[in-house]
Amino acid sequence: MPEATTAPGSALWPDRWRVAAAGLGAVISAAAAYGLRDPLASMASYTAALMALNQLAPPLLLLAVPASLARRRRALAVVFDPWIATTVFVGLSIAVSLPGIFDPTLANALYAGPLGLFELLAGMLFWGQLLPATRQLRRPWQAALLAWAGSIPMTVVALVWILAANVLYTPYLDVICRWDVPPLLDQKWAGFVMFLAGMPLQLAAAWLLLEPGARPAERA
Repeated sequence: MPEATTAPGSALWPDRWRVAAAGLGAVISAAAAYGLRDPLASMASYTAALMALNQLAPPLLLLAVPASLARRRRALAVVFDPWIATTVFVGLSIAVSLPGIFDPTLANALYAGPLGLFELLAGMLFWGQLLPATRQLRRPWQAALLAWAGSIPMTVVALVWILAANVLYTPYLDVICRWDVPPLLDQKWAGFVMFLAGMPLQLAAAWLLLEPGARPAERA
């Protein structure tokens, strides 16, 4: 299989910007991890922390990867395999976002475990399909389609949370969030947060299709 095409100009990404991206990604990860300390404080804030780990920190951390690593893509082929990344990303999104689909024991184990770490790792795997140094897909349009497909579960979950007539998560039924917002309204806010979290993937997909400076053959 031909190796993935490195995005034009990726080799010129200045070291200072890579360091800045890594630093910002680390700060976002730390702030989000701190926000997960009290899951019952607010469903909206808990969702925002998870989405920061899943959608904001990964692209920043991956932008810090030097372009020279692209030459070693064969070594990264297993870690950043598109099918593995998509399965993990979509599976985790569904497992933790739509209660009742999976066995309660599995869902409880996910929430009891280091869920934030799982979200960060899943985000790293999936965003790795979209950024130059780790992308395994040969054509930019293939990566764009993958990005759009990955944003669909978050959009669906967001709509379910926003439109649901009842609170979907048992722990939130009798809990008033830190802003004295009723649980159902808190859930709707969480849905809006989830909806916004899907936008970076959609923007990345559009960028991959346009990919300024790319040769027409690379877009085909």
